[in-house]
Amino acid sequence: MTLASFQSIAAAKTPERPNVLMISVDDLNHWVGHLGRNKQAITPNIDRLAAKGMSFHRAYSPSAICNATRAAMMTGLRPSTSGIYENGRDWRSVVGSGQSLPAFYKQNGYSVLGGGKIFHNDRVIRDEEWDFYLLAKTLKQKYQLEGQDKIDAELAKADGPSKKYKNGKLSIVQMATGDDAIWDYHVARWAADEVSKQHDKPFFIAAGIFRPHLPWHVPKKYFDMYPLDNIKIPPHIKNDLDDLPYEPSNKSEHDMILEEGSWKSAIQGYLASVTYADVQVGRILDALEQGPNADNTIVVLWGDHGWHLGEKHRWRKFALWEEATRTPYVWYAPGVTKPNSKTDTPVDLQSLWPTLAELTHTKAPDFVEGDSLVKLLSQPNASWTQPAITTQGFNNHAIRYQHYRYISYRQGGEEFYDHSNDPYEWYNKAGSDKYKAKQVELKAMIPSLNRQWQDAAKIYGGDPKYNKLKKSKMVTD
Repeated sequence: MTLASFQSIAAAKTPERPNVLMISVDDLNHWVGHLGRNKQAITPNIDRLAAKGMSFHRAYSPSAICNATRAAMMTGLRPSTSGIYENGRDWRSVVGSGQSLPAFYKQNGYSVLGGGKIFHNDRVIRDEEWDFYLLAKTLKQKYQLEGQDKIDAELAKADGPSKKYKNGKLSIVQMATGDDAIWDYHVARWAADEVSKQHDKPFFIAAGIFRPHLPWHVPKKYFDMYPLDNIKIPPHIKNDLDDLPYEPSNKSEHDMILEEGSWKSAIQGYLASVTYADVQVGRILDALEQGPNADNTIVVLWGDHGWHLGEKHRWRKFALWEEATRTPYVWYAPGVTKPNSKTDTPVDLQSLWPTLAELTHTKAPDFVEGDSLVKLLSQPNASWTQPAITTQGFNNHAIRYQHYRYISYRQGGEEFYDHSNDPYEWYNKAGSDKYKAKQVELKAMIPSLNRQWQDAAKIYGGDPKYNKLKKSKMVTD
């Protein structure tokens, strides 16, 4: 689809259009209070948003890597359709500027503002996408800040009251500073200012919180909320890997953490970072609720994928299991959602654009994949036949449907789990006679289209000047 045809579908501005506040939280897995997966997690602000609206308790990312999942959500194209499977691939090399979710709202008459991490790397922002973007340079100028790299370098010296250490390769610092030593504080500060204002047009405001992405450098007071002696490690079994077609790619890191005896302190660092992020979310929500836009603003909060903390003998993401793919997904839509609504129906984050389009009375472009969740937002127990799909690399897919997960690898390996009796996916039942029919059913849901990015770029008008792979300075994993 060309940019011209993309613009032609823009609907006329109407006064009744609701605002949109989108909050993304990087590397936030399902360890938040209201989901109950880890009851240690202290996340009162995300939980109160869930209490105010609708929470999807089984929400899954389009991919288990930052760039692929964010590109999928922001371009409307699943990784298997766009060929964007890795962190280095610039989404504009496939679809071109001006054909993204923020561009869609800009072309539909919204004031489109962003800050923090929304796309994987927003250091180069195009006018086609945003009316304003709070870049690092702007952030430093606006709030007279030192660079985050300089702050991290000072913390790394660990000569003063800050405590720095590593668990495996995980960098952790108990910072002897306030919340404002981290840029997330100022992204939240900016977003809070914006949602507090009267705007001439309906707004689409996107705020990206970077923690709990590594490094886990947050003020010491957040570590103190999780005394090390009270930390509980997640359920696990010693022979978890015996029935897998392939060994996890970074099992060595888990072995290193076990050898160091630092599993609990690593979990402490993650939980402290989660709670820090939750506090920043709360500051944005407070500003919205106390301002003039509270009654006419849709709020959606999502994590871009899950994160392993020792489950299945691995750390980080980059896998197709529950821990790497499940994330919070919370909606508040005035007049649509009801307080304390929830569903266990599996859905995926590819639903973001279609759902927002329906709620804001706009028409999503034909190329946008995924299904609108408005039916479930208003009726959490409604029937739902669409699977949640996650893709990790070329032709590697997971299907989450009902209480089952099916995984298919391009090399031919398969996994199948029944969450009704195996919520931590310890027992691979692929090939089992008991689940043969169900495995065939889920296998049929695997995407039949698996593109490389070069092929997708010819269809969607990719910009060749963004073809070169670049290593992001912001994100290293």
